[in-house]
Amino acid sequence: MLELLTGSSSQESVNAKLLIISSKMQVTAATAQAFNHAAAEKMHHEVMESWLYVASQITTNPPGQASGKSGFNSIIVEISRELGNIRQQIARRELEDVHDRLEVCVTRMSLLAAMIDGNHRMSDFLRFELVVLGLRPVARLFEQGREALLTSDLPTMLADLQLTGSQLVIDKIAVLRDLAVALRNSVQSDQKRFATATLTGYLLLYHEFAALKKLLLAEKYFQS
Repeated sequence: MLELLTGSSSQESVNAKLLIISSKMQVTAATAQAFNHAAAEKMHHEVMESWLYVASQITTNPPGQASGKSGFNSIIVEISRELGNIRQQIARRELEDVHDRLEVCVTRMSLLAAMIDGNHRMSDFLRFELVVLGLRPVARLFEQGREALLTSDLPTMLADLQLTGSQLVIDKIAVLRDLAVALRNSVQSDQKRFATATLTGYLLLYHEFAALKKLLLAEKYFQS
């Protein structure tokens, strides 16, 4: 989504830098997923160097429409903290969920760019995406994850987005809503670990969300 936001003067320059960093994050994620420790460590070092430079710039002087915007600086802090945690994780050669954690960082970075650009549709959608990603079941965090899934209300949040588009978009929203309800119902019966039905349910939800996002991009929803 960052590709849509490389549009004008100073904010164009910042968003272009964020796009480059996000691309490097995706390379790091792919190498970690392939358990290529040396490549992941090298690329993540580059990511952190580039990010810390840009973060200091936009914290001191928020570009575009980000100045005074609630939550802007806290997202910068969250990205910095998470990248530091991921660096330590890679150093310990614990690569299992590096890909997933970097995916969240990329989404947060896209949210920063949307806030800089003043694109409210994209900002709202990316906040919803962060909720979806944050609900990913992680075995070692069962109690915390189960509680998050039980207390989340994705159908209401989805409705609040007031998404519009073709019949394909409308149908995809309905599927996503039904999957969210099914996922919450599934996790209610989980005890001590996530059941296969819950893990599968989340994957279905995630893939349908990704398909919805692809449809909205194709229909230029975020550019209207």
